[in-house]
Amino acid sequence: SGCVFTEAGAAPDKPAGVVAITFADLRRRGVIDGMVLCDVSGARVRAARETMARKIGAVYKDMDLTMMTLPEDDVDFDPDAFRAAIAHMKRGDVVTIFTPDDTHFKICMACIEAGLHVLCAKPIVKRLEDHTRLAEAAKRHGVLVAVEYHKRFDPIYVDARDRVRAQLGPFSYFSSTMTQPKAQLDTFAGWAGKSSDISYYLNSHHMDVHAWSVGRTSRPERVVAMAARGAAERRLKPADNRAIEDTITLMVQWRNDDDSAGTATYTASWIAPRADSHTQQHFHVMGHEGEIRVNQAKRGYEMSTDAAGFAQLNPLYMKYTPAPSGHFAGQNGYGYRSIEEFVRAAEEVNSGRATIEDISGRDVLATVDTTARVTAMLEAGRMSLDAGGAGVRILYPDDLRDENAAPEKEAKRLKNGKAVDCEAEPVGLRLE
Repeated sequence: SGCVFTEAGAAPDKPAGVVAITFADLRRRGVIDGMVLCDVSGARVRAARETMARKIGAVYKDMDLTMMTLPEDDVDFDPDAFRAAIAHMKRGDVVTIFTPDDTHFKICMACIEAGLHVLCAKPIVKRLEDHTRLAEAAKRHGVLVAVEYHKRFDPIYVDARDRVRAQLGPFSYFSSTMTQPKAQLDTFAGWAGKSSDISYYLNSHHMDVHAWSVGRTSRPERVVAMAARGAAERRLKPADNRAIEDTITLMVQWRNDDDSAGTATYTASWIAPRADSHTQQHFHVMGHEGEIRVNQAKRGYEMSTDAAGFAQLNPLYMKYTPAPSGHFAGQNGYGYRSIEEFVRAAEEVNSGRATIEDISGRDVLATVDTTARVTAMLEAGRMSLDAGGAGVRILYPDDLRDENAAPEKEAKRLKNGKAVDCEAEPVGLRLE
């Protein structure tokens, strides 16, 4: 589980969480039935039940929080408890994985091999090789696997994506920034700089928005990364003296299918001061024929109270204020819709009304077969940092073929009339 046992939850803008409250409400609405909650610690499971009872059951009307929880409350630590949870499920059931990044692959693969549909928190894995293995396994076992990129359901981002494709022309430039306050480091003190970094945690969001927006008309080809250090390490004082970057910027060269070039920078940080919004975030995208700027932190909806001070509000993500009837009323939030869309897609596959290919072809969910370029950029960024800022090439099938072919001065034209194959997923990385 990804339960965070603080009064504010994982963040001040998520006081009652996202996953548990969404599934509890889906059950109230008759979309799902039974639920199983699994963690590595019995004490954490017990605390999770108490937290859900206090923040969900006591606040919203008709929320049934009955569920099987594993491991037993008296178990100190069981890293394989998820296997017992899987044994209680049947083929076609849905699993959500919200655990530290370096545990995703093992759990996800076990679920796939059991015939379960999997929605995994971003990043689905940290290495391109593991992403490819999951995609191959999902196809082999006929299950739906996707990354929970909820920004694909933000109405502003959806509109921006459509305008990028329809009005901006060939891709030229993308820049994104996403920062969270230093207090977020305390929540993630156990894994920061160990099982993941701030780029995997936050840059992944806008990398997916970018890749999703340009579709198969452009592809990332080269990554160089830089990082700032000092503040996070002073705050957390890790006993093992591990390095924890404050801010990471990835600079990525993209190439379009007409052989023109584009550039992108993705910046993520968790040492910002407290502000009017927990996450400050914005992006700017420019094409040959126009540009778009989006600031997700400022929606033009503000509130100030004696208790909490001034804040920017975003009920488009999750709406926690109950309806006048006392029921949860956040079904239209894009955090909720991201999960419900996956559940309903899995049900379509189970009933035979849609195939995995149909779901992937809709280009709504971030399915595992279409998102490897984000994993490739993230891993390449980590490789670049570990190599002192060296460049890392992202390889595609045509790169491997061209290695064995004589160099040609004249640009090749593909069968579809394009100069560059931007349809294929990446197949490897190479440190320069």
